[in-house]
Amino acid sequence: MTVGAARTSTAGAAADSVAPVYFVPIGSFPQRDAAALASYFDHRFLLRTGVLPTEALPGAAFDRRRRQYVADKLIGVLHKPAGDPRVVIGLTTEDMYWAAKPSWRYTFSIRSPQGFAVVSSARMEPEAQGLLSDPGLRMRRLRKMVLKDIGVLAYGRSPSHDPRSALYDAILGPDDVDYMSTDFDPQAPAGARLRWLERAGGVCLRGVSRGKALIARFIVTGVGTRADFLEFANESIVLDERERTKLAAVPPAAEDRASVGALLALYRREVRADRSAVARLRIRWSMAAAQRLVQDDVRYALSLKSNALELGSRSCARYFDPATYSR
Repeated sequence: MTVGAARTSTAGAAADSVAPVYFVPIGSFPQRDAAALASYFDHRFLLRTGVLPTEALPGAAFDRRRRQYVADKLIGVLHKPAGDPRVVIGLTTEDMYWAAKPSWRYTFSIRSPQGFAVVSSARMEPEAQGLLSDPGLRMRRLRKMVLKDIGVLAYGRSPSHDPRSALYDAILGPDDVDYMSTDFDPQAPAGARLRWLERAGGVCLRGVSRGKALIARFIVTGVGTRADFLEFANESIVLDERERTKLAAVPPAAEDRASVGALLALYRREVRADRSAVARLRIRWSMAAAQRLVQDDVRYALSLKSNALELGSRSCARYFDPATYSR
């Protein structure tokens, strides 16, 4: 989303004409994170923002049967003077569900037409999904959900069917949040970005085929002994090194250079960690250490999948997703 010197944004309205947005930490949500969100939307979108005092978690909002908070009751702790046009967004670390949709396991956010919203970061935590610890990813997810509420409540925008839009209306989980961009009306990729998506996607799709072939071969021969496990692990590392080299050879668009670099750096970390773990296992075998290697691989893979989704590459997300190889 581009912002010009006249305090405007591609949301289609002058920023000074948009309702101010205030954040309210609820319960243990850190004030510093609320302040960081306010600063981000102030500088990135030129919105007028502020942070209000922390509100206590209402005990009556906790559903003991589901061990979750009722989002409708959390939004009820937010307030503003009658007729005040500001948007007030509550922020909580607690898991919550929407009473209107009891079949949903949880909700990231709900809004009210009166200009209130509440957003939960509980399901945005990378560790909760089995990913590597990544505070930056958690904050990026939080920004996107908050931006969606700001788009609807402050800019008067309607939800979108475009999964790359910040206004996407069919969010089912963190993968959908990762795939969302920070644009209300994202343009189809073009130029260097389109070339990277096409070429990197081709590398990843061929990598899926090679990965499945490797797994199929060991399913036939079996991974019943220590030597079998070490051979499979070593061949997996060789495959990862080749695929990373191929991805690194695809030049990214200038605006994506940092994100692609972060993905490749994380991929390098995974390969190095695997090599070290296998070397230790060759010296001293331990079933617990072998299991940790597999578990760490899954955590790296899920984190890489998240990075690929943020870049807009579902093909590479599929390549990194461990579930791809269990089908």
